[in-house]
Amino acid sequence: MRLLKAYALEVVSYHPPADRDELFAEIYDEICEEYADQLKKNAGLSEADFLDTSKQHPMKYATQLASGSMSYLVGPQFYFSFLSAVKTGVSITAAIFIILAVIASMVSDHQWRTFFQVLFGLPQALLWVSAVILGVFVAMERGGEKTFWLDSWKASDLKVVDSHQSISRGEAFFDLSVSTIGLLWISDIIRVPQGIDQDHPWYGDWMIQLPDWCWMAAAALFVFDIGFSLLRLTRRLWTSRLRLTSILTNLLWIALLGFIALQPQLLDVTGPVTDAITDIKPALNRALKLSLVVLVAIVLWDTATHTWRLLNPAPVDDRL
Repeated sequence: MRLLKAYALEVVSYHPPADRDELFAEIYDEICEEYADQLKKNAGLSEADFLDTSKQHPMKYATQLASGSMSYLVGPQFYFSFLSAVKTGVSITAAIFIILAVIASMVSDHQWRTFFQVLFGLPQALLWVSAVILGVFVAMERGGEKTFWLDSWKASDLKVVDSHQSISRGEAFFDLSVSTIGLLWISDIIRVPQGIDQDHPWYGDWMIQLPDWCWMAAAALFVFDIGFSLLRLTRRLWTSRLRLTSILTNLLWIALLGFIALQPQLLDVTGPVTDAITDIKPALNRALKLSLVVLVAIVLWDTATHTWRLLNPAPVDDRL
């Protein structure tokens, strides 16, 4: 029954989270009953063949189940396709702006100011992208076009998922942004302020002391996180494989951050050592280690959440 469950979960993923539990139960019961009836006539019928012959694309089915108030923006048949296109367009536009902001800050003497100046134009760009997508779908509806891009769907395209919990695009995009900035920082493409400002004068330049393999491991994890974030942006629902990948990646980050936090001295000075630096250095080291401990706790919580949901998927009774 895994494919039938995956189909029902894919259908309800297009609906608001508050409606998914009840809607999933109804759809899954209906599909299981239909499949049981078909098995009486054809004992060798597989779930994939049943879905291919009797069901349409999950988005089309979800559109049929949508209430009228949800489907009037661009017309019922295009509603969920429109939402999917908007989410994809917004994600791509935001990613492009972050890349442009990073590149602009690299060639500027005022890196952070330039970075945020470029990002300041993001809201307007998102509005234009959304308006263009809306215009395209409105034109398609008025021109009598059909959702032909959904006609070639097959049951083999379904991804077996462990629940109908959607992958948060906001969370995936945040992880993508942090990983990209982190990789650029480690690679010395962008720099954070190296001076410590105390009562306005700059007392010296500071550096983080770590073995070379730590920086290489962090760079490798950032590269993997960038790819994994992009993958999550293309998926709608969590699968067991995605959760397991997230758990393993988190464990690697926990090990690396824990090792860094256990170092006796993280910060050191590259310039002249003054009395002010000597006084503030222990406090800065404690603050940095405390920040790492908090970060480890956050990653641990995320790991525990994914582990719980991996080991305790949403229960589905076997109807046959």
